[in-house]
Formats: sequence, C-alpha cells, structure tokens
Amino acid sequence: MSEPKQNTGLLAGILALWVLVFGWSVIGSWGMEPTGDGFTRGLNRITHFLGWQAIAACLALAAFGVGRAWPKGSGARSVSRLPLGCVGVLVLLIAAHIGWAMIQAG
Repeated sequence: MSEPKQNTGLLAGILALWVLVFGWSVIGSWGMEPTGDGFTRGLNRITHFLGWQAIAACLALAAFGVGRAWPKGSGARSVSRLPLGCVGVLVLLIAAHIGWAMIQAG
C-alpha cells in the first residue's frame, strides 16, 4: 500500500485562507453600516457574517481533509482539525442563542 502524499504547502495555504476569511467575516460585519428599517435594520451585517462563515466552513472542511494525509498524532493533523472545531463551536453558540431566545419568549 502506498503512503499518502503530504502536501504541507497546500495545508498551510488553506489554513491561511481560512484565517483571512474568518477574520473578514468578523471585521467586515462589525465595520459595516447597518441598512434597513425597523425589524430588519442591521440584517445586512448578519448575512455578511454568516455568508463569510459558510465560506470559512468549506475551507475548514478542506483543511480537515488535507490534514488526514498525516499520521495520527502529528502536529499538522492536529492543526488541521482546529478550524473545523471552530465551526462546531460557532454552530453550538448560535443554536444556544436561539434556544435561549425561545425560552425567554415563552
């Protein structure tokens, strides 16, 4: 059986791009002027954040897939799981926030 190819440059590039996209989702939505009236005011900030987070989630999945080429317990494999863990934490936080709002409403 042949050894899987370990592409350090590809993993580093995907992780760097993930950091940029993740950071832009926060910084870009924070500095954005809210638009809309009434209930929908500021919805553009939320859609900006979630849209870029969806792209970051795709990059996290790609980094996880590329990181599987390294042996178990290696540093590169561990680092490749970090972005996917951040996606999981973000999804849990959003679900907890929605659940808390539902409990408070009623």
